[in-house]
Amino acid sequence: MRGTIFKRTYRSGRSVWCFELDAGEGENGRRIRISRAGFARESDADSELSRLKAEKTEGLLVRPDPTTFGEFMREWFREHAEHNCEPKTVERYRQLAGYVLPQLESVALQDLSALMLERLYNQLRKSGGQRKRRRRRGEQAQPAPLSAKTVQHIAGLVHGALEKAVRWKLLRMNPADAVEIKAPERKEARALDAVQTDWYLDAARGHWLHPILVTAAATGCRRGELLALRWADLTLGTAPPVVSISRSLEQTRTGLRIKAPKNGKTRALALPAISVEALAAHRQQQEEYRRQFGPDYRADLNLVFATPEGDYLKPDTVTAAACLLARKVGLKGIGLHSLRHSHGSQLLAAGASLPTVSKRLGHSSVYVTATVYSHAFSRDEVAAAELWNTAMQKAGEGQRMKQ
Repeated sequence: MRGTIFKRTYRSGRSVWCFELDAGEGENGRRIRISRAGFARESDADSELSRLKAEKTEGLLVRPDPTTFGEFMREWFREHAEHNCEPKTVERYRQLAGYVLPQLESVALQDLSALMLERLYNQLRKSGGQRKRRRRRGEQAQPAPLSAKTVQHIAGLVHGALEKAVRWKLLRMNPADAVEIKAPERKEARALDAVQTDWYLDAARGHWLHPILVTAAATGCRRGELLALRWADLTLGTAPPVVSISRSLEQTRTGLRIKAPKNGKTRALALPAISVEALAAHRQQQEEYRRQFGPDYRADLNLVFATPEGDYLKPDTVTAAACLLARKVGLKGIGLHSLRHSHGSQLLAAGASLPTVSKRLGHSSVYVTATVYSHAFSRDEVAAAELWNTAMQKAGEGQRMKQ
């Protein structure tokens, strides 16, 4: 039976002592780990750890229900999030939880109130919980205010976790139900028109990003979907050429992994000629890399977009390179995802039907597409007003003729 005492320091600078005890296996064969946090001194943590070890030795130790918010959140991650959420999602949840745990770690779960939560969210919005980078040695770092969107995400995480506490019968009601959060202002994502897209792609000629950017602009695929593509997913000899989207590459702190595309939907997309030409040229270059690396080339992955040795490209690296290239040609605030948004906007503005665009983008429903791309319907609104005006004019003319 092992126990570990350690010190935890939060972003705010506050430090507490914690311990974790391995209490053996439960009835289901899973390891039982008991953790406690919030001790002001190491000796306090050691004393409580020793007490639990003694109970275990005497056969009295049963893993208790969490009594503090900090204990509950760790239990929620261990028993719910890690079993039901994608690794990248769990990673993001842990980042968000890091903003609330420093203040609520030792608060009794039963004492948690809506007012306590709302005060914390207001504080995060005003002064934040992350530290700005230090410009000079010795300069005191100041917390940076959080955006309304980030605070909304934090509140959503806490609300969802406490909802599970109600289902686990740890709380009679969810205190987060009564919390009011100011909704962030909706910012329209920037979309390129056809001329700007052509300018961006032309600037990328000769760059290793070029075939990725062309395919992104021509299909509206997500970053992870593009980087998981295999040559077996493309049928370039058919009419029309088609690409099948059935996988996505995800990057987490533990590394890269292949998963199903968002919403779990597989879709087949027709490829325009400009994309087929770029892919054909790209394949020739890739064959040269394959020849150079010989047996060391990762032919088993059969990736469309890969490193020179045929391995997976890191999504974050591709995003950073796309943003840098855009800035060099004067397109500030534009990146790889902008081409996906531009694809949808350009198709709708050109008269493509909403269901067609929704399918190409892989949205869960047409409603999502209509909400995200409402700006693209401005021309339709103008046309509708003109049609109504014309109809009224004809009606008026007909009435006058009768008179």
